[in-house]
Amino acid sequence: MKLIGASLIIIGSGAIGFVVAKQFVLRVKELQELQTALQMLETEISYGLTPLPQAFAKISKSLSTSVAGLFLVAQEELETGSTAQQAWQQAIKKIFSETALLESDKDVLVSLGHNLGQSASQDQQKHLSLAQHKLTNLHQQAVEEKEQKVKLWRYLGVLLGLFIVILIF
Repeated sequence: MKLIGASLIIIGSGAIGFVVAKQFVLRVKELQELQTALQMLETEISYGLTPLPQAFAKISKSLSTSVAGLFLVAQEELETGSTAQQAWQQAIKKIFSETALLESDKDVLVSLGHNLGQSASQDQQKHLSLAQHKLTNLHQQAVEEKEQKVKLWRYLGVLLGLFIVILIF
């Protein structure tokens, strides 16, 4: 009976460590997808001259993470009559909690939203490029953080479980 209890403690704490580690991995993937999405949006605005609702719909279909939901919600908000800025802010508000992104990542998206649909395509292209540059820096930081902390959290979870088992028994 003790062996079963000890195993459950180790597995439970190990699982917690793996869940925390997964957040670092997901953040890297989501930041990469955001960069790709903003490149696609820049192309749609600059060269395709695609209206924002259609561009958002096209982008959301090509993404695989929860970032796709950001563009889908923004498209839905635009279709209900919201301005581009309002739609983007609402999408961030609704989707952010479902992502592994941090507040610093959110700040970049919020600042981008202030300029969406407000100016000519050349100005929007500049704002999108600036946001991409900021996301590139955040992505590099996230990769470094992931490399440092994923193994740490995985081992920490298992070792914490072992420590608790040793204390109990």
